[in-house]
Amino acid sequence: MKKSQLEIALRRAGEIARDSHFIVFGSQCILGVLATPPKGCLISQELDLYPRTHPQAVGLLVKGMGLRSDFSKRHGFFVDCVTPDLAAMPEGWTDRLVPFHTKRTGGVTGWCLELHDLAASKLAATRDKDLKYVDILLNRGLIKLSILKDRISTLPITPSHRIDLIDYLQKKALKPTPRFKLPRKRKQAR
Repeated sequence: MKKSQLEIALRRAGEIARDSHFIVFGSQCILGVLATPPKGCLISQELDLYPRTHPQAVGLLVKGMGLRSDFSKRHGFFVDCVTPDLAAMPEGWTDRLVPFHTKRTGGVTGWCLELHDLAASKLAATRDKDLKYVDILLNRGLIKLSILKDRISTLPITPSHRIDLIDYLQKKALKPTPRFKLPRKRKQAR
């Protein structure tokens, strides 16, 4: 996805739901948080939204912007309405939401997950695509391991799952990150 698609989606969702505030969940919330997100984080063509003020509009949004909608066919991506209760989220996540709005959102604000909250939630899901996403965030230095561990400690998951996630991160931290090698200088012929 692209930032322009997030803008289009927020504007249209605002028109359909008659709401000016949406929570942006999932991998594409990075579009509202970073000026230039890593390409590896922009693969999904699904935007997870939830109307913050008028949750009863979910059905209208799914019908108007969902997978098989004219909106999806026209714009090449779709909106899925995800309730805040669906994903495991760290305590206090709503206090850390990052507002995203531009002239092109038509007065609508997307409240995007803060990256550490997003990463903790993705780790809790433990799907391969989510682990790869978090790896990109870590390898690019976009999130800090210590903060991520703190967020994991407040996830509503079992203690054994929490331990597994911390162990996973410890192993990641011990692995040396790949470094780019500069080409050797060639000796000039005399």
